[in-house]
Amino acid sequence: MAETSGIRPVTLVFHKLLEGFTYGVTNFAPDRFEHLLQTLRSQGRTFSSVQGEATAEEGRGVVISFDDGYGHLAEILPVLMERHSFRPIVFMPTALLGGSNRWDYSHFLRRVPHLDRDQVRNLAALGVMFGSHGATHCDLTSCSASELKRELWDSRNALQDLTGQEVELLSYPFGRYNQRVAEEIQEAGYRCGYTMRLPRIDDHHFSIGRVPIYSFDTPWSISRKLRPGIVNALERFKTDAVNRLSGGTIWLNRLRRLRS
Repeated sequence: MAETSGIRPVTLVFHKLLEGFTYGVTNFAPDRFEHLLQTLRSQGRTFSSVQGEATAEEGRGVVISFDDGYGHLAEILPVLMERHSFRPIVFMPTALLGGSNRWDYSHFLRRVPHLDRDQVRNLAALGVMFGSHGATHCDLTSCSASELKRELWDSRNALQDLTGQEVELLSYPFGRYNQRVAEEIQEAGYRCGYTMRLPRIDDHHFSIGRVPIYSFDTPWSISRKLRPGIVNALERFKTDAVNRLSGGTIWLNRLRRLRS
């Protein structure tokens, strides 16, 4: 897989935008999210549409993305998109449309609904782009050949039918992928695969790094993630450590499948 050329817009990845206390570190309150948008604009950043190809003109570009496709985005995004003129991408696990986050350990403590079919259609009509997050939000690297094909093809087809958009982007659930998965998403017609680690110079179309935003992040720590240097190395270490913790959810899901 060839390395891309030029400067790719940096992609930020969020999960939940909920008020109040939530379990885990993936929530970023709506007022903090809006403040971050304002801060990025004040720093000379521009909000880009999702680009499969890197382009030299977009060195200050920022793409806003969301993993998991939670239902509350249907209320929050339209207002903020109009106010701040950005076009986000939402990566959706399609087998969970209209359901709740039963794949997540925090489901036992607080259920969070996913977008339903009507909400996806409405957001797509407003300009939200949709990408695949697999079908069931499982670790794709642990799938058999037939399971992997179902996860990739079924989710892509479902989203294309719902939105009328060509779905060419996929975010790896839990950020996990390997050579086999990367090759299979290319075979399924995807153009890009997004990870949960910070961008690297050797990123290619099927291992695109993003900047994960967690509840403990501040505009200052986020700006460190966006700039190279020694402090960026510290943020990279923190991000990798948090990503490893998602392995706990994967193992709990495997235990649950064995018991069922």
